[in-house]
Amino acid sequence: MLCSYYVNTMDFVNMDRTIKSALDRFSHQTGLRVRIQSYWILASIDQSYDASIAIKIGTAEYPFWVIYNQKGINRPRSSTSKIENVIEMGDLSEQQKRKFLEIRTPYIANDGDFSIPIIITNSATTKKWTSKKQNKNDSQRSGKAFTTSIAKAKFIHYLMAMNHESHKTQRQIADRIDVSLGAVNKYLKELVESNYIVNDSNRLRLVDPGKMLELWTVEYLRRILPKVEKHLFDANSDKQYMDLRTTPVKLKNGYWSGAKAADLVIGSELPNRFLIYSDSPHEVAKELRLRPTENGKIEIRKKFWNFDWKEEKQGIVDLPLIYADLMDSADPRDLKIAREIREIWIKPL
Repeated sequence: MLCSYYVNTMDFVNMDRTIKSALDRFSHQTGLRVRIQSYWILASIDQSYDASIAIKIGTAEYPFWVIYNQKGINRPRSSTSKIENVIEMGDLSEQQKRKFLEIRTPYIANDGDFSIPIIITNSATTKKWTSKKQNKNDSQRSGKAFTTSIAKAKFIHYLMAMNHESHKTQRQIADRIDVSLGAVNKYLKELVESNYIVNDSNRLRLVDPGKMLELWTVEYLRRILPKVEKHLFDANSDKQYMDLRTTPVKLKNGYWSGAKAADLVIGSELPNRFLIYSDSPHEVAKELRLRPTENGKIEIRKKFWNFDWKEEKQGIVDLPLIYADLMDSADPRDLKIAREIREIWIKPL
């Protein structure tokens, strides 16, 4: 028997429309394309799911089962605890959102909040989903839209950091990111063919800055961050820690990222943890009079790029890197701040 209780067809029609509206808003916010594969009656005959969708990044698609939460409606569901690619949607409370963030479950709330941590941070899961949806040859073709090396990830970082600015020649770009001219030419061709950029005569233009930002975030977290040299420190006193939180300190030997950088840009909530990039991490530690510790709240990373960027004079890293570092956080406040940084970068004053 298909249903063990009475189903009002119009309720599900209205819910389908609400799901579509929420997904359209999510696409507008993120620049990601979402394809609805099927709604309730085709998505699941056992009432576990309300729709099936696919979120597209580049040329690769990542499928999800949708569980839609409606206030006042408690429908029986089968167990979904063992299913990895499930996304929670609907009228979500702040408590529910915090829970989903803690267990790294994707969600899209009707109030505009969203978090897709599995896509961004868990490359193993992404590969698993891809293998379910595509055969081997299709998977290899779709992978062309993503980077296959740290060098290409750094090239994408250059494009992101230099957006809205005039670009150099291919040879000048190669010198700035320390890769061969042939590699730059290859990367440009791949991104043009994947419809990420347009190579105009005078500049490189991003086709969809939001989509490019998501690509950069994925590639940074997969390719670059695991290889970056990192050091943990802590303040020597509670007063020193509080001063770091509240005072707009401009570093002599480094650049703020994450929540502290966002606070300097938009006056967001005071950071609980600190992230700094520097060519000389231990010089920054001396400058701030920090002590090394295994569980420190101050992380200093070795700077992985060697070109100038717009926000350098402010003592912070470029906005796309700030966004990517915030999206790597498990703190829901950081994820909200990340969306504000994203809007500032996409629509500069």
